[in-house]
Amino acid sequence: MVKKFYLGLISLQYSFILVALPIIIFFLAFSQTRNPDLNYRLPMIIVTVILAIVMFFYYKAKFGITMTLRKVKNIDEYEEGGMLDRSYILEDRMLAGCKLHVVERKTTGINSLQAENKGRKVLLHMDGEEGPFDAIAIDRNEAERFAAFLKRKNPEIVLENIETRGNGTLKELGAVK
Repeated sequence: MVKKFYLGLISLQYSFILVALPIIIFFLAFSQTRNPDLNYRLPMIIVTVILAIVMFFYYKAKFGITMTLRKVKNIDEYEEGGMLDRSYILEDRMLAGCKLHVVERKTTGINSLQAENKGRKVLLHMDGEEGPFDAIAIDRNEAERFAAFLKRKNPEIVLENIETRGNGTLKELGAVK
């Protein structure tokens, strides 16, 4: 289910362009057959090349997610845990999702958390023993509950531009158990 979630996000991201470009190609080909005097061949080739480029990046993103999730042990456990916008969280580890990238990191050993407002959403920059990584929260409240969770797991964490809210449990982040 976790894998389907991330692959679905990629499909949603590319859905409009992957439908619009073939429709444009169809209308150009149809116009070419209806009116052979006008040359629609060059625009059709250009749009086809653009479609091929978009499809390359689409499948590259899907392959990248698949390879990342293949390395995750017991991926089904994440369905029981809490969640940020595109991140699944367990007590000992998390799948941190940001845009079309996902990484698995431990929830312990995180040294700093910095919040950056991006419209309604909050971009969370974290740095720890395994290196820097990002995650996205739906809103400020969710980011503050996540900060409380990280503060509970890492008492010495440095929080920048964010306060903690709540007890720091996974239940506050939507965990089933």
